[in-house]
Amino acid sequence: MMKRINLLLIAGVLSVFVACKKGGDTGGDGGGTGPKPTEVVYKPNTIVYGSNKYVTFKVGDANSPIILASPHDGELTPASMPLRDHKDAVTVRDLYLTLLTEEISNALFAKTGLRPHVIFNDVARSRMEPNRSLEEAYHKSEAANALWREYHAFLKGARDMVQQNVGKGLFLDMHGHGHTKQRVEVGYIVSRTNLNATDAVLNSVPATSSIYHLAKNSPYTFSQLIRGDYAFGTLLANEGVPAVPSKQDPKPEQDDYFNGGYCTLTYGSRDGGTVSAIQLETNGSNLRNTPAQRKASGAKIADAIIKYMKNHYGLFPNVN
Repeated sequence: MMKRINLLLIAGVLSVFVACKKGGDTGGDGGGTGPKPTEVVYKPNTIVYGSNKYVTFKVGDANSPIILASPHDGELTPASMPLRDHKDAVTVRDLYLTLLTEEISNALFAKTGLRPHVIFNDVARSRMEPNRSLEEAYHKSEAANALWREYHAFLKGARDMVQQNVGKGLFLDMHGHGHTKQRVEVGYIVSRTNLNATDAVLNSVPATSSIYHLAKNSPYTFSQLIRGDYAFGTLLANEGVPAVPSKQDPKPEQDDYFNGGYCTLTYGSRDGGTVSAIQLETNGSNLRNTPAQRKASGAKIADAIIKYMKNHYGLFPNVN
């Protein structure tokens, strides 16, 4: 059983490196073998909690290349965090996403022997919004701001572990949609206009995407990475999980579609680093609404992740 650690006691359990001068990681390429001076080094295979256990970081194996996160499935409504009542504040819950994320994590561990890094938030989106910039979260309290910072410290910590210990990796930000078409919407921060365009146009815009590091180092064209034989959406569809964009469903056209949010942009590789990111907007029907659906689809999504890592990262070569 993994040891549970409270963030407030982290200094007594984890190694903390304090810089003598101001500075720190700016999201670079993860070069070097040791931690940067201001970083917390999380102990593998432990559970780290934020304040009041509102956010959780299940630290995976030291050499795990995969990060999973569930930001919008929380139910808690702390009195210290008033309702986000700004007219532009989205407050809908992504129902059962943390449970689905746990199923994916369990399936990955069962198949590869490596535990991925998993971060989730238990506070309702109506009180704290992790997937917007702090300026656009429209929080009504410093308590919500502080929790936002804890959640993002965990994401950054997971990304830094992958970059330092593996050298490259994949972050999957897990969400849920209520759109009519029952399919997973695979988001790379690429605009709908470019996704609906020709392959030639799509091949000209890899630098706009959250998988830019992968695109720069891949033998595949960018259009192939988005809707070719080994695109993530295609691998999902091959497992029986319909997805867009994919070889089977290459363009969102004018249908409802989310192309990715703040976390995918921030912790992906568009602006640097060696961890690429994909936002998965999952449908409810036949995918995550019941325990049986979550267990089955979690295993299928895990299989797609493993095949993606094999084809694009050269990892898990002996996993079937």
